[in-house]
Amino acid sequence: MTHTPAPAPPSLKNAPVVCEIRSTHASESGILAEIAKTCARELAQPLLVKTIQAGPSTQDPLITLQLPVEMAATQHEIWCLACRLACFCPSARVSVFVSASDLFTKNKTKAAAPRTQRRSRRKAA
Repeated sequence: MTHTPAPAPPSLKNAPVVCEIRSTHASESGILAEIAKTCARELAQPLLVKTIQAGPSTQDPLITLQLPVEMAATQHEIWCLACRLACFCPSARVSVFVSASDLFTKNKTKAAAPRTQRRSRRKAA
């Protein structure tokens, strides 16, 4: 039996995915950004590109797609975008960062035991 994920909430359907590009060369970052924008446009996936100048110790350029867990579970276009970037940018490392920290903090607050107050057992003299 396969599980079909629920459709994405309307607020996330048109939300842009953040695409962070780290490279030691600005010209390489620009080329990778154009490739990412083109791939996203072909998939009708809104994309917000951020380029970051990496230090000299960085060997390969890095492309990271950042998105909330709700998008990762409901929008297959994001995974298609990651695959296309890996194909069209073979010199870059491509990764997908799925943020689910909100789920963990919500669960911790719900599961926390209720606080109780200590009562003093001293008798009045």
